[in-house]
Amino acid sequence: MSEGHRLHESRVDAHAVEPAGPYSVAVETEPGGVTVIVLTGELDMAATDPVRAAVDGAAGALGVVIDVTEVTFVDSSMLKELLRAGSELSRYGTRLVLAGIPSSVRRLLDLTRTARLFTEAEDRAAGVDLLRSKKG
Repeated sequence: MSEGHRLHESRVDAHAVEPAGPYSVAVETEPGGVTVIVLTGELDMAATDPVRAAVDGAAGALGVVIDVTEVTFVDSSMLKELLRAGSELSRYGTRLVLAGIPSSVRRLLDLTRTARLFTEAEDRAAGVDLLRSKKG
């Protein structure tokens, strides 16, 4: 499942008016009960519903890796959604791993002191391996 959007909002700077950046949400199933949610682009309020649907659909899986390697921007509404994901998934015994955290997202997590609330992995494969190694 993949869902991509061009936001209907605009960005205004001194030179021009540009549409906000696109994003995509793709869900993949790995062997062994791990769901991978691949996020790309600029994640703001417009992306929260598709991300929530992907996370909620993975509840009950062994674990969920949210791959943010190709994310270029995260606003506060998406940070809130990622925090909600961890809380919601834990209710179902599903572990969450954030994978491939780029510097722009790292900065937000550090500034908001929320990095410690997530299990992190260097990349998607490491996240899947981490969840499989903690099976049972």
